Amino acid sequence: MLIQQFKDTTQARRNADETERHQNSGQPTKVQAPKVLSAEQSSKKGQNASTIATLANEISSYIFKYLAGFRIPTHFMEKVSSSEMLVKQLAMIPLEVRVHNVASAEFGRRFGLKEGTELTVPVIEHYYKNPDLGNPLSNEFHIYSLGLASPEQLRIINRLASKTNVVLKSFFERRELKLLSVSLEFGASGSQVMIGDEISPRTCRFFDLQKKDRGGKDIFSNGEGQGLEAYLEVRNRIYRTF
Repeated sequence: MLIQQFKDTTQARRNADETERHQNSGQPTKVQAPKVLSAEQSSKKGQNASTIATLANEISSYIFKYLAGFRIPTHFMEKVSSSEMLVKQLAMIPLEVRVHNVASAEFGRRFGLKEGTELTVPVIEHYYKNPDLGNPLSNEFHIYSLGLASPEQLRIINRLASKTNVVLKSFFERRELKLLSVSLEFGASGSQVMIGDEISPRTCRFFDLQKKDRGGKDIFSNGEGQGLEAYLEVRNRIYRTF
């Protein structure tokens, strides 16, 4: 078991367009992930939770527990402090798996689609997690040739990514948020593949269905300064009672 500690920064958000812009420019992009500590290290850190870290932990913990109800395995065990969760130790698979429901600006440029175009079938993309190389887009032949995952692991990863996307789309639509895309990471505990890392506004793109004048834009697209506001809005929507 490990303690996963969330960081107080919106810059850690994995934005599909930002990653792809770095890839197109030839410049590597480095993404800050939640920090994983041993229980002993965590106790020495003390309790200095900051607001975005607290919200990211709260949102991610809620979603992991929600996914468990659909028999989607994750590394989450319990929330242990405002900015920390107890997780299972995984052998992480070096892939970021991104599921697109709507064409982002960069996705649209690659395939000649207008930003905001609804995709008739969700598109699953795999990125090799190597910041020094700019996290390149990879296909199954790259994955097998580089030994990033076995065919069976990739089959399970794709199945879990697809199921998670369906569950979360419905979950957020009931809260008047449209899930534009979600990025997931996976690891193995023995022979079982499960979702690791986090699921929060850092790893998702949303359109606020209450704000039709936004033209299908991600709620974060007004800039980093509104990060806290967006985190609060997502948290409040999650706990909305129907």
